[in-house]
Amino acid sequence: MSFFDINNVLIAKNKIHNKINNTPVIKSFFFSKLLNYNLYLKLESFQKTGSFKVRGVLNKLNYISDIEKNNGVISLSAGNHAQALAWASNEIGIKSKIIMPFNASKSKIKSTKYYGGNVVLTKKNMLDECMEIMKKENLTLIHPFDDDHVIYGQGTIGLEIFEYSKKFEYVIVGVGGGGLISGISAVLKTLNPKIKIIGVEPINSNVISKSLISNKPESLSSNTTIADGLAAPFAGNITLKYIKKFVDRIVCVNESEIKNSLREVIINEKIIIEPASAVTIASLVYKKIQIPKNSNVLCLMCGSNIDSKFLKELL
Repeated sequence: MSFFDINNVLIAKNKIHNKINNTPVIKSFFFSKLLNYNLYLKLESFQKTGSFKVRGVLNKLNYISDIEKNNGVISLSAGNHAQALAWASNEIGIKSKIIMPFNASKSKIKSTKYYGGNVVLTKKNMLDECMEIMKKENLTLIHPFDDDHVIYGQGTIGLEIFEYSKKFEYVIVGVGGGGLISGISAVLKTLNPKIKIIGVEPINSNVISKSLISNKPESLSSNTTIADGLAAPFAGNITLKYIKKFVDRIVCVNESEIKNSLREVIINEKIIIEPASAVTIASLVYKKIQIPKNSNVLCLMCGSNIDSKFLKELL
């Protein structure tokens, strides 16, 4: 019997649908012509707080007790999960504390505070700092990715993709800690076992690739990348299990490939995305994946939280 049951994602959809955006899918005429595919973009960049993260957070918050809600929640994040947790917690009236790296994007720190999160910046190991404060203050951890309920929430994207079209042959997803690709891949492989799911990591933050090689969750001592939305410092036991079962391949892209692809998406598609979103396009433009001509391909645009200074320099 499989550890994954799609009914849990259907339940998640029912619980969170009225609080999230059913984000659009658009055909990219520019990249379709450039790559000789029918290329579509799933715009989670238009999601509440500017990323997919609210789906998993909202679903997880449905499963903590009233006592836990009263005490408050805690997590660790470079920015997108931080904003999602702050916003979702504020929506239901509970306190949130988020451990963020001292060099996190200033705009993401500012937004997290704006949404009501209590931000703690640290130069220490974020997980160690988070666990220490969690125990000291009796808070409940809302994990950024390694949690079944979070994964079920992210899996609602897979349902939306399948509802849009049953003809997709390849779905390309950015990979950080793996919660996003775990949920999407489990749903789509359940509904269509023939579909190919490809994950894309920044080469500077390739903790999942390393974990697949060693067959155990690895950690990174350094993972600085412009795709900070994918800069997970460690892998998880749960997400690694999902990825090994449902994901066909993980590839890596470098910093210049991400940056160049980000610029091309913004200029040619007229949409604002963050570098973490651009890794999926980069994997195709720079031939990390061999896909037959005229295939039906979907790239996930996971977020739009780009720093304004970086955006100005990029363009």
